[in-house]
Amino acid sequence: MRLRPRRTPAPPGPDHTRIAVLEHDLLGITPPDGSAAALTIALRATGTCLAHDPIATTTLRDPAPTAVCARCGQCMVYRDGTWQTAKAG
Repeated sequence: MRLRPRRTPAPPGPDHTRIAVLEHDLLGITPPDGSAAALTIALRATGTCLAHDPIATTTLRDPAPTAVCARCGQCMVYRDGTWQTAKAG
């Protein structure tokens, strides 16, 4: 009886969606329409979180304090005593 050597599983391949999203964020390269990366970027741009979690990038004493939502990545501005998305009027 002849024993066969055990085969080790191949390591997982690269995550192409994550790479395309990073290329978009860091280099400004737009992913192809209809791809998973384009969907990920579009969903992130809509602000998919129900309750924003702002992380202040400036202090409240600044004339226009800004923040970034820790959940969806939207830019936020402090107006009228509350944090609002930067696109909101």
